Amino acid sequence: MNTPIASTLTQHEWPALARDMVNLADGHARHSLSTQSVQGLAAILEGLLAKRGSDYFEAEEAFRAALSVHTGQQYGTNSSFLTYSASIALDAAAKQLLPQRRPIGLLTPTFDSVPALFRRSGLRLTPVPERRVLPAVDLDYLDGLGLGALIVVVPNNPTGTVMFPDQVIGLLGWAARRDVTLVLDLSFRMFDPGLRFDVIEAADGVGAQVLTVDDTGKTIPLYDTKLGVLSASRTLAQQTGRICGDILLNLPELDLRMLGYLFGQQGPDAEVARACRIAAANGALLTKLSAGGTPRSADGGFQPTVAWLHCGIGRDHIVESCRRSGVALLPGDRFFWDRPWQRNPGSDRIRVPLLRDEKLFEDGMRTVFSAARDACSRVSMHTDGGQ
Repeated sequence: MNTPIASTLTQHEWPALARDMVNLADGHARHSLSTQSVQGLAAILEGLLAKRGSDYFEAEEAFRAALSVHTGQQYGTNSSFLTYSASIALDAAAKQLLPQRRPIGLLTPTFDSVPALFRRSGLRLTPVPERRVLPAVDLDYLDGLGLGALIVVVPNNPTGTVMFPDQVIGLLGWAARRDVTLVLDLSFRMFDPGLRFDVIEAADGVGAQVLTVDDTGKTIPLYDTKLGVLSASRTLAQQTGRICGDILLNLPELDLRMLGYLFGQQGPDAEVARACRIAAANGALLTKLSAGGTPRSADGGFQPTVAWLHCGIGRDHIVESCRRSGVALLPGDRFFWDRPWQRNPGSDRIRVPLLRDEKLFEDGMRTVFSAARDACSRVSMHTDGGQ
């Protein structure tokens, strides 16, 4: 049975936002906040509406400092620029690359909105198989591509594959030697202790031209209230600031205060720590249900927040059956943005987000595995990309 394929992954995700759907399509964090967090957010909203203590610059400074604790990166106002989302940050990065005349490399598979943003800016993309960059970088292979820029999502989406810290440092050195601009989308790095360091500082240390993207929405569930941060190495900072200034003046103070409060929490009950535990619990359940492999971890305790499921030839039946039962899934075809969707390794796979309330996740996945049994297809979990 063939399920009609929407033209983009975003269009697949859109119906999952309906009230009566179990949303196992969208990769953003959508689990519940703790009671303490909800109460704290209510107090922030009340204070702002009562016009007590409103100070935009104080709120922005507090947010930058709180985010830095979880990423290890310093977000100076002259080198890091706040936007509404990671997508807007990547679009600004694409504008930064417009003068580039050499090919621009981009991992495959990865979420198809990433190549779309760069292509719509008129840039020529060269697909780079994930295994050539993650977890270890094949510098000889990259040399052969003659790139002017390289875009890497790490940890990658949908596979959850990471890059080891020493490989990041090596990639920065290579970029400096070859005059290649790096764009590193680090939206999932708060779950990877190995990437919690100041990449921009390291880039400046070796003279590399680097842009990094951070995204709060992959970690903190706030009904799509999220911020993207685009950071630039020394030689790119001024132009990046001008581009971001053309896009917006400032972000809502309410957003800054709410996210600053949530990222400012410390201890085992802090929301970032809770997100790691919820993803781990749902990953363990998925392993139990599938009787398949276990999530591949990097050194340092990386916690995947998405799972890449192999469904076999019954994939389309599973997706359609689940949709009729009120469970929305994301087919894997479009992650291989450089290939026809019917003839690529994603044709038998789905990507599943792990940041969901545990009962909702269990109910949704039991529906998935019931549909898989009906399709006479064994589903097993892998996080190695399977290319």
